[in-house]
Amino acid sequence: MRQELIVAGKEFRDHLTSKRFLAIFGVLLLLAGVGMAMGMDQYNKSLEEYKKSQAEYQQQPWFKEQVASLQKQIADAEASGAAEEEIQALRQQLDMLINPPMPSVLTVFAGLNSSMGIGGGYFSLILMLLSIAIGFDLITREREEGTLKSLLSHPVYRDAVINGKLIGALSILVVVMGSVFMITLAIMLFYGVVPTGNDLIRIAAYFVMALLYSSVFFAIATLFSTLAKNSAMSILLVLGVVIAMIIIPTFAPKIADAVMGPPPEIRPITLPEPTLMQPSENSTPEPIPIAIPWDPAIEQYYRNKQMIIDSIDTISPMYSFDYKISPAILYKQGGYPGPIYALKGFTPYVYHEPTIWDSLSYVWTSILALIVELVAPLAASYVMFMRADIR
Repeated sequence: MRQELIVAGKEFRDHLTSKRFLAIFGVLLLLAGVGMAMGMDQYNKSLEEYKKSQAEYQQQPWFKEQVASLQKQIADAEASGAAEEEIQALRQQLDMLINPPMPSVLTVFAGLNSSMGIGGGYFSLILMLLSIAIGFDLITREREEGTLKSLLSHPVYRDAVINGKLIGALSILVVVMGSVFMITLAIMLFYGVVPTGNDLIRIAAYFVMALLYSSVFFAIATLFSTLAKNSAMSILLVLGVVIAMIIIPTFAPKIADAVMGPPPEIRPITLPEPTLMQPSENSTPEPIPIAIPWDPAIEQYYRNKQMIIDSIDTISPMYSFDYKISPAILYKQGGYPGPIYALKGFTPYVYHEPTIWDSLSYVWTSILALIVELVAPLAASYVMFMRADIR
């Protein structure tokens, strides 16, 4: 392990002193700072609007009537010995009416995820470029400079070389994400916003997923750095694969149409013609054919079609991170649905805010796809480097 750490330390220092890395890293920090500052301004405006609207609502007659009505329903439910779930649902309705959810500080990070269309957000784009810059010449640079043959002439095993270089490069990505995370927290504190414990966990989870996302592109770049004879060929191959990953979601609907074929025909049925006049005893309405707009066969067709589209979209790391994982974390998707009104004849249930595990479980297929896209190229790079003819 000592040999791996020596190689990793050298790789780490090389990247820290690389002008290319420092330039892209500087752009990333600038983007994060500007995005967070804009997000904080918007958050403060939303907070002021929230306070103003709450003050106005509480003076409205309808607001006072609804509060009084819910308080009476709660009192009647408690007096009649209603189920605890029904009482709790009524209390939650009252609490949500008096204290509706405040704007979440997590929406600040929407500035980092500003959409660029099919390519995802600005933040993810810079992360992708930084990861590619670190990995595309990880091996080819050493081969071109002749240092790889010199290194292997020393009592250093090949696995120590490749493992050390991977550890050093991935450590740089960890430092990058840690730096951006600390800067975002510093900006939030500068604006006087202190995130709650749950929000802080979600922010940390967001950056962990961003690290996983960027590591995927590093792994792909490393794979082609191991395969290609020089850095120019490596970067061309990497860009080709990345462009394919960016545009593949746009072809997903057409591929699904080709696989599924045309949708099933709508089955017509015959129903009496509606009329506004009261028919006589002997009159019989003329039957007319009416098409049912939805049936189980059509529903199953579109469900299968959507599964194919989702499966194709999952191939793209940008789509998985920007349109699946990030919204699930930042907008608290997954978990239980919201509360319903505790009306007689309906089963009320209590709303539970999704935990971070609920949100991650909600997009587990996208996370698994990123893990596979990370592990497979790294494993292939390791095997090919161990078998490569270094001359």
